[in-house]
Amino acid sequence: MVWVTEITQRLLSVIARGDLWTALILAVGLGMLRRVVKGQTELARPIRRVLTVGMMLALIYAGVVVVETLFMLSLTGIRQAGERGGLILLLAYLAWEALDIGLNRLRERLPAPDMRTERRLNTAAAIVRWLGRAFILFIVVATILDLFRINIAPLVASVGVVGLALGLGAQKLVQDVISGLFILLEDQFHVGDGVAIGGIAGTVEEMTLRVTKVRDFQGVLHIIPNSEIRILSNRTRDWARAIAEVSVAYDSDLGRVEAVLTQVGEELFAENPDDIFLETPIPLGPEVLGDSGITYRLIARVQPGQQWTAQRLMRRRIKEAFDRAGIVIPFPQLDVHFPSPPPVFESAR
Repeated sequence: MVWVTEITQRLLSVIARGDLWTALILAVGLGMLRRVVKGQTELARPIRRVLTVGMMLALIYAGVVVVETLFMLSLTGIRQAGERGGLILLLAYLAWEALDIGLNRLRERLPAPDMRTERRLNTAAAIVRWLGRAFILFIVVATILDLFRINIAPLVASVGVVGLALGLGAQKLVQDVISGLFILLEDQFHVGDGVAIGGIAGTVEEMTLRVTKVRDFQGVLHIIPNSEIRILSNRTRDWARAIAEVSVAYDSDLGRVEAVLTQVGEELFAENPDDIFLETPIPLGPEVLGDSGITYRLIARVQPGQQWTAQRLMRRRIKEAFDRAGIVIPFPQLDVHFPSPPPVFESAR
């Protein structure tokens, strides 16, 4: 019966701990607040996440108090370190969420006058977010090391040695970061631009100081180190050119062909769906005298990134206009000529 009495006394000691009840009440209060905050707005989601983190930390603290009291352990140092560590993590998480919210709000208050400026702002926001998160992680690690009585002064003093090691053993990483800085300073491309890098063509989805992520037309995501970007082709900068080629039969009236193409260009620019065309499409040709037809081109300057849509629209209108005008678009043909047999002479008798 002695052990029953001892267990009872320990349970009563647990119940009598004021810090335990404080932690439990705090956890319940945070849980109730989490249920009150509803919706999927920009502020509701991070607030619920912060309340969840606070509730879990309070429950962990209550668990430590229960274990300490039941098993008669002296966990004062661990509990104090846990309190400080939990507070540090909670503050770091708040800073993490505040960084995202602040950047989003700032981005909303800076309306972009055009698509190029908008992409530049999005790229700059992504870089600032990456640097801010790296800084928060550095502060958290340094504070936690100091919390466990690990002297961080030698670590700070060794930054020069680390820099030397980076210069000697991690030259590639340094080259990537420097290349990323020059890409930003020179405004070479932004997130959302259509680019071609080293035979890889696609849309820039993400950019950091070290790598650029490009997703091609098939949906494959390519991760390219910035130092590997030697020749860059930006297909969506300022303006683009749409080119639609069409062949006509050799017996076609070339003057009528040019008139129909000119009319198609004028109609497209007059309609200008979604403000695609920057100028009236004009015909060029004859460009090529091919095996089965004469090639003409219809070209125009268009909005950046709209050249593929414009080319599809131009080809469709050309086909419809040629059908109405009776102009034949030839297909490959092959004429085979058989020579007549040589005359047969009757041999002289």
